[in-house]
Amino acid sequence: MKLIHYTLRNLFVPILVIFAAWGCVFCLMILHEVEDETNDSLENYKEIIIRSALADSTLLKDHVDIMTRYYIREVPESEAKLDKDEFYDATVYIEIEQEYEPVRALRTYFMTKDRKFYELTLELSTLEQEDMIETIIWSMAVLYIALISCILFVIHRGFKRSLKPLYMLLSWLKSFQVGKYNPPLNNPTPIEEFKILNETVQESVNQSDKLYNKQRHFVENAAHELQTPLAVCMNKLELLSEHPDCTEDQLKEIAGLHQALNGIIRLNKSLLLLSRIDNKQFPETRDICLNHLIHKILEGINDIYERKALHLRVSEKESLVCTMNESLATTLITNLIKNAYVHNYEKGDIGITISRRMLTIANTGIDKTLDKELLFARFASQSKQQESTGLGLAIVKSIVDLYSIRIDYQYANGMHTFTLLFY
Repeated sequence: MKLIHYTLRNLFVPILVIFAAWGCVFCLMILHEVEDETNDSLENYKEIIIRSALADSTLLKDHVDIMTRYYIREVPESEAKLDKDEFYDATVYIEIEQEYEPVRALRTYFMTKDRKFYELTLELSTLEQEDMIETIIWSMAVLYIALISCILFVIHRGFKRSLKPLYMLLSWLKSFQVGKYNPPLNNPTPIEEFKILNETVQESVNQSDKLYNKQRHFVENAAHELQTPLAVCMNKLELLSEHPDCTEDQLKEIAGLHQALNGIIRLNKSLLLLSRIDNKQFPETRDICLNHLIHKILEGINDIYERKALHLRVSEKESLVCTMNESLATTLITNLIKNAYVHNYEKGDIGITISRRMLTIANTGIDKTLDKELLFARFASQSKQQESTGLGLAIVKSIVDLYSIRIDYQYANGMHTFTLLFY
């Protein structure tokens, strides 16, 4: 969920509650005001009727029309409550409409000059008030929805505009690649916090880039410098092994040193290759048919690992042609196939499937899924073998990244499967 949507979700509920409470209070105030106005109308009407009745006794009779009506009846003094008016709601039957309609009523008492007591009941139809209240409620509901929508829209636009520097920073970070040229961060903002964030992030990524370049140059230089001493050591060991005075035990020790030195030389070559790949020192490319390349590599590897008696199956559905450096293509396929041989057990299975845009290499091996986070990391072999430098899959990852080839790994049915997708 995006930050802006998460914030709007958190704001929506409080805004909804606040406006709902405000709407209820406003409606109650309107209803109370309407009721007060109706009561005032009844009181004014009462004063007019009583004054008229006191002035002319012939008016002491009932009056009925559609909207207003009043009833006057004589009552004993004990029943008369001269100091109290009673307001209440009621319904009356309207013959013209043939239905009951709501009214607001006032019951009061008054005394004439001849000390006779009368009860006056006034009724005022509230049909118009109810229609008005209903209209107000519906209008408020529409206004309520429109107001909330406008507020959320304005908040969304304002929040998005305020967060524009953050999105620009995230976009720049997403495109940033350590060890490669990256355009400088151009993210002007008047917001102090974003200025600090820009400076902090830029300092951090620049420091990471510097450390990466220092490490890369160190590995590259160290590998170059080691080439000559390693070659000298290898030559001296070969000369020493040919010396006529060497005993059998000494020859065994020399053979062990020779094997260890070979491992160091392979490691040094792998480091040099990684450095050259990272520096993009393989500009020459051409169309390469991986079908022919795979068969050529298998001819050499099968002889080396013949003792394992592995069952090899190659399925060619279509020709797979890609454009890349021939040397790197050979290294890529060799490392993947060699990985399937080295990390397999005796009489295990290897399956290679070739289609127009996909190459799959599967092999039996340890009975568990390998950690994908460590699988292509340098010197992070999860099934260490004597002939492995721990850089084979790291070199594979560098090559596929260089040519935008997708590589996937999965473990299913006892088979470790590497899949290359060529776009």
